[in-house]
Amino acid sequence: MTYTIGCGPAKVIATGSVMAFFGHPLRFDVAYLDRNHVLLLEFARAPEIQDVAVHTEWLPDGMKLTLVNFDQADGRGSANPVLLSEFEEELLFFHFRVFRLGQSDDRTVHYSFYAVQKQDVDWTPG
Repeated sequence: MTYTIGCGPAKVIATGSVMAFFGHPLRFDVAYLDRNHVLLLEFARAPEIQDVAVHTEWLPDGMKLTLVNFDQADGRGSANPVLLSEFEEELLFFHFRVFRLGQSDDRTVHYSFYAVQKQDVDWTPG
């Protein structure tokens, strides 16, 4: 069986759920259009921050997102898809939601990677 998933102008190129292993960061290696993209999700706690925070760090081959205080059972995540990479004609996005149940350091992450034609989202570089 083969299938494709689309959402508006975007095509879903990968989607799923994964649980962290003993609280370690999650590493996604996404090969798309002959380029490998690394995405690291690291979990942290900061009692001085009232809500949640996301700290972004660019890596030579991708991006690291430090997810601070993502400790709720009802989930927290990206409000909008996060731009990971720009190609000549397309953009690569990541969208996620993180859940934590009980006192475990492990979190469950639901995620999707999207590719969309620049012309379909009226893209202008920032």
